Amino acid sequence: MGDSADSVARGIVRAMSDVSEGLRRFLQERLTSLEQIEVVLLLRGDSTRSWTAPEVANELRIAPETAAMRLFLLASSGVLAFEPSGVPRYRYTGSDAATDALIAELAQAYAADRNAILAVVDSGTRDPIRSFADAFKLKK
Repeated sequence: MGDSADSVARGIVRAMSDVSEGLRRFLQERLTSLEQIEVVLLLRGDSTRSWTAPEVANELRIAPETAAMRLFLLASSGVLAFEPSGVPRYRYTGSDAATDALIAELAQAYAADRNAILAVVDSGTRDPIRSFADAFKLKK
């Protein structure tokens, strides 16, 4: 059993080392959860389309409230553009060249080795939405 766990751990460390320092930092500072990554990559996939939270939730099979909060946070941090209308809509516009390059690198790395990206995210800071939700859990 120990050898198998050690092998998995070594594989994760090796995969994480394949992720550039710039992308690692970007993930730990700005895209701190799998859901945020998937939202950004979904919207980046068709930058001509604007999305509502229910559309994103349906596409990614997540709760609409979760999608709404992820979209809001990503727009607040400048990763996505917010389009005010009767129903809030969001679009990927490539906010600046450096961020756009990192997200392009993320898309390639995620397609090539999703586990490496997840390992980087898991090794970084805690997801702010999860931390907020955890604050309301009752202690036994």
